[in-house]
Amino acid sequence: MINNLASYFESEQEYYLQSIKYDRIVGDMPQNKYDLNCTDTISTEAYEEGKVRLTLKRKVAFKPEDFFELSIEFGAILSFKKEKKGEIDWDKVNLEDEFRNNGSFVLANLASRISLLIAEITSSFGQQPIILPVGISNE
Repeated sequence: MINNLASYFESEQEYYLQSIKYDRIVGDMPQNKYDLNCTDTISTEAYEEGKVRLTLKRKVAFKPEDFFELSIEFGAILSFKKEKKGEIDWDKVNLEDEFRNNGSFVLANLASRISLLIAEITSSFGQQPIILPVGISNE
């Protein structure tokens, strides 16, 4: 585990919206109880020489299926610090796990943007917005 993960990357990061998918679902019978499921997925890939692309996808859905299904994906491009990149063999590191455990320096920004969009989208049909915590779910 890399406790000081942020120290291996430049402080400037590029953030972007990758995708939004919203499907309204009209159920047949209203239920008395619904479970709101929120799933976070972190993925990484090499972007350019000395850079990594980090993506956070949050999917929100109800069980039983009703109301809507929503997924939002935000990404960030991070540049390695040239003087520190060689200290670790990055090919042997599970970057998804490292960012999940020690990547709050970038994931908090992505999760905040996603939470804001979820609140805005869910308030668009005249109800109170669903405001989800900024933290990343572990499962």
